[in-house]
Amino acid sequence: MTMRKMMVWGLLLTALSGGCAAVVGAAGGSAGAEIVTAREVPLDRGRPEKAAVGPLRFLGGLEIAGGDRVGGLSGLWVDPAGERFVAVGDTGLVVDGRLRTDAAGRLAGVAEVGARPLPVEEGVSRRKHRTDGEDLTRLADGSWLVLLERDHRILRYSAGDHGPEGTPTPIPLPPEAKDGPENGGLEALTRLPDGRLLVLEEGGDDGRQERRAWISGMGSPKEAVPRSAADWQPLTYRAAPRYRPTGVAPLPDGGVLVLERRVSLLGGWSSRLVRVAPQQLRAGAVVAGEELARLESPLVNDNFEGIATRPGPAGETLVYLLSDNNFSSLQRTYLLQFVLDGPSS
Repeated sequence: MTMRKMMVWGLLLTALSGGCAAVVGAAGGSAGAEIVTAREVPLDRGRPEKAAVGPLRFLGGLEIAGGDRVGGLSGLWVDPAGERFVAVGDTGLVVDGRLRTDAAGRLAGVAEVGARPLPVEEGVSRRKHRTDGEDLTRLADGSWLVLLERDHRILRYSAGDHGPEGTPTPIPLPPEAKDGPENGGLEALTRLPDGRLLVLEEGGDDGRQERRAWISGMGSPKEAVPRSAADWQPLTYRAAPRYRPTGVAPLPDGGVLVLERRVSLLGGWSSRLVRVAPQQLRAGAVVAGEELARLESPLVNDNFEGIATRPGPAGETLVYLLSDNNFSSLQRTYLLQFVLDGPSS
């Protein structure tokens, strides 16, 4: 969906809902860091005691505002300790910072937030066609992969504690992936626990449930990124009607969580979390996962595009969701944290 169309939907939905409250409070920062504000938000404003949606227990949410520099964020990574985050955006931004939690482990704030341009092959570019970052993942050696649409490609960056940096190198893609819709092509990327890479295409707003996907055949914890288009194998991801995949994150059992999004005038924003079992992630498969939860009115909801997971202290899986506000005053950047319990999490 084009940014203009998304902003029009945001205008209509905000008019219907009466808008959102102003942000108050501030997150700490260091020299050169962005000045951002963050305030806590409940899962359900009308029922602040609500603490779960499906098998996901709510562990806090933030509404983040950063003026003209922090916004439009589509891809999210959170470090295994839950202390830092890195996000990429569709205007060619890399945003990173520290996550603050309270004594109960609930998300309480952000600090030391920085924003900088995402360098591409030719350096810093002002061409959105070249810098539309949609997702990112980190490899075992500390390097980064960033997925970009419009000019569809995956770029590999050298190791960097604050996210992708330096001059990147493109990695080979399946030839058909380059022919996807300009603003509905490559959208979601993750590294699986066994070292393989999974890529999902968003697809057009055409009502079709089947979306193209590809999985690399590396299968090694010390993975090597694909060296040729032949290293990728196709599969099909089946979304719910009118939903499209926007993010994907790994689970400890080798499966994944897929984030899907829908927007409509009558229903507003809606996000769907789907668990895909590891045995489904094979070449040629038609993948239809298990829906775990939906975030839609009256729950906190917006244009959720980013998802990240990490292990919790008791073996549970912590799940983070990030919304893309399209740099519109009518939308919000939300960062939410949940815990997914159970042996298959």
